[in-house]
Amino acid sequence: MKINFRKTIIFLLLSSFVITMILSTNGFYQSELKKKTILTNEAIKSFENDIKTGKEIDINNYLDLKKKNYDNNFSKSGRYISKKVNKIISFGMEKTLKIIIKAIEE
Repeated sequence: MKINFRKTIIFLLLSSFVITMILSTNGFYQSELKKKTILTNEAIKSFENDIKTGKEIDINNYLDLKKKNYDNNFSKSGRYISKKVNKIISFGMEKTLKIIIKAIEE
């Protein structure tokens, strides 16, 4: 049984691209969920106490604006690989379309 190395390499590159996209999407989704639940129990209690005591209310006093960084070596290498795959596919598509256009014009 012969192994076609080109097909195997293309399959591995496309698989890594899809996996990277899924991982980055999941990280984005988690960060969006965190934004929705930014008020913690302590901030809510502090807010309620400030209302009871009649203090001036400023929303910035109760928000936790720290952003979690999801970057790591795996995601960075995945983005690097996906950019390279994108360049290769774009180059291939450009050449293919030029050949098709040239064949149509003849």
